[in-house]
Amino acid sequence: MGNVRTARLSTSMPARAAIVMNPRTDQSGSLMKIDISQRAVKRLKEIQLKDSNANLALRITVESGGCHGFKYTISLSDTFDEEEDTVFEEGGAKVVMDEPSLGLLKDSTIDYTTELIGSQFKIVNNPHATSSCGCGTSFDIKSL
Repeated sequence: MGNVRTARLSTSMPARAAIVMNPRTDQSGSLMKIDISQRAVKRLKEIQLKDSNANLALRITVESGGCHGFKYTISLSDTFDEEEDTVFEEGGAKVVMDEPSLGLLKDSTIDYTTELIGSQFKIVNNPHATSSCGCGTSFDIKSL
C-alpha cells in the first residue's frame, strides 16, 4: 500500500487577517490587507495574557528615516483612532495601522522571529519594498 504521510502546516504559515475596523481600499479599489504569521499570533496572545489586556494590539507605523528612506516602528497599543486606524485580527491577535502606513505595507506579512540577537516582530515579504537594511527596520519603496 505504501507509506501514508500527513502534511503539517508550519507555525510560521501566514494567514490573511480579518479587517475588524475601518477597511481601506487602494487607488484601484482593492481592499488593503495584511497577513499575520501564526508565530506572531501566538506571541501577541501571550503578551495579551501576560498583561491581562485582550485589547492590546501591535501598532505598526511607517515613518521617514532610517538608512533606506522609510522605517518601521512597532509598538504595543490598546487605543485606536476610529477615523484613522485600520484594525486587523487573526486568532484574537490584533494589528493596527494608520492609513498612510497601511498604503506602504499592504499585502505584507507580520511575523515574529527568534534569532541569536533576540526576538522581535518583523515585517516580511513587503511587495512594495525594493531594498531594506540588514536589520529589517528600514526600507525603500517602488515609485507610487
